[in-house]
Amino acid sequence: MKKLSLGFVLMLLVASIASCTKVEYVTVTPEEETDLGTYTIMMYGCGGENLDEAMVLNIQEALYAGATDRVNFTGQIKFSARFQQNDVLKGTQRFVVGEAGDMWYEPVEVMDSDVALYDPQVLADFIKWSKEQCPADNYVLILWNHGGGWFPTHDYYGQGESRAIVYDDYHGKKGLSLSNLVQGIKASDTKFKMVYFDACVMGMLEVVAGLGECTDYTMCASHITPGNGGDYDALMYHLGLSTNFEQSMASYCRETVAHWNIQATPFDLMLVNNTKIEPVLDAVKELAGYVNEVLELCMEYAENEDEVDKNIEYLASILSSAVNYCYNYDTGFPYYDIRTFAEILANSVSTTYSAKFASVASKLHRAMNEAIVCKQLSSVIAGMDLSMGVTLVDQEMWELFGYEEAYDTLYFQQRTGWGNWLAMNPIAPTNNPNPDTVVPGGGEDGDDGDGGEGGNQQPVDPEEALAQEIEHILNIIGKN
Repeated sequence: MKKLSLGFVLMLLVASIASCTKVEYVTVTPEEETDLGTYTIMMYGCGGENLDEAMVLNIQEALYAGATDRVNFTGQIKFSARFQQNDVLKGTQRFVVGEAGDMWYEPVEVMDSDVALYDPQVLADFIKWSKEQCPADNYVLILWNHGGGWFPTHDYYGQGESRAIVYDDYHGKKGLSLSNLVQGIKASDTKFKMVYFDACVMGMLEVVAGLGECTDYTMCASHITPGNGGDYDALMYHLGLSTNFEQSMASYCRETVAHWNIQATPFDLMLVNNTKIEPVLDAVKELAGYVNEVLELCMEYAENEDEVDKNIEYLASILSSAVNYCYNYDTGFPYYDIRTFAEILANSVSTTYSAKFASVASKLHRAMNEAIVCKQLSSVIAGMDLSMGVTLVDQEMWELFGYEEAYDTLYFQQRTGWGNWLAMNPIAPTNNPNPDTVVPGGGEDGDDGDGGEGGNQQPVDPEEALAQEIEHILNIIGKN
């Protein structure tokens, strides 16, 4: 036998020690990206018949903050039709915020009152105009007015009377649909840093999923939004000091909802990272597939009167519970929290789908936690585990309102097939938990939810009442 050299033995010894020794890795935390870019915020909206004073409030917040070397603010707004007789309030007005402290703006341009805010080309022209006035590294679009989430009527038939955003009462409250919003943004050749729906119930998966090509982030609410809306002074402040966009907007959400807490009503505001929405859609697709299978089993079983299958009977009761006990963001809208829907299914036991439902609920939970950067809930619902709204209707409502053709046009449906089981769903949601059950009367906030005038008032002469309203607004903006 040949004698091993000392060097070779030492090499073997070192290799032996290394093979059974725990290797400790030093983790180097990468430095956070520093955001020192400039921003232009673009506000696009109208009074919508009863939100004119709230619109003035939000604009004045931006005026008092004032433009800086990092943050500019432009707008295209229209007062309600009844105010169009006044020289100061008439027309479709474009403005640029100047130095801090102004009570009101001097319009850069005043277009006709009949400019159709629901027209995607009108939106595109405003975005291009804003970019010319205030070029920036990043752009934020605020859609301001009443909001109605996603509903099939306006998108498919091109009518704005049902559900949309920016209801132009000069044109019979016709609103900007999701499809027209996307069309307008694309026509402007702009990728937004954030699209901000300062309006009711726009925090829906159908809406957010449809904006993937248009924006990196979406800010929205799934509940009714109070009339005073966002705090634009705070928005400009946090963007102006931002070294991290997500952190600054999370702070903004907290401050804005803090203003709303005084009303002791269920509200929310969230920031969604659109670049992380695809895993959410993957989980919803899997969930929708399982629900579709269960529903088909239950319907086949219901047709066979001689068969007795306790497993299918239990599956039917679990599906019914999920439909009837998932959280409804407002009783006037068929928008329900998808995570609570999935979790109710996940809590079923002893069925052939128990493990599947538990698994997909966890996937949805993880994906939502990644996509939702911040979801700030008002104090009365702060302990609830809410995510985002999604359409939930039965077959009768599906057919009555024309979902079949309109829903198929949605990217959300194309990715998830969520509407496939709704089209044959015999279970109508009833008695679902909602803001009114959390705080009785909590879901009501004026006409259509976005604020408004309420209370019992003595009858007054219409012309005199209008004159008083105009005078009041002019006093607020210092133009009387």
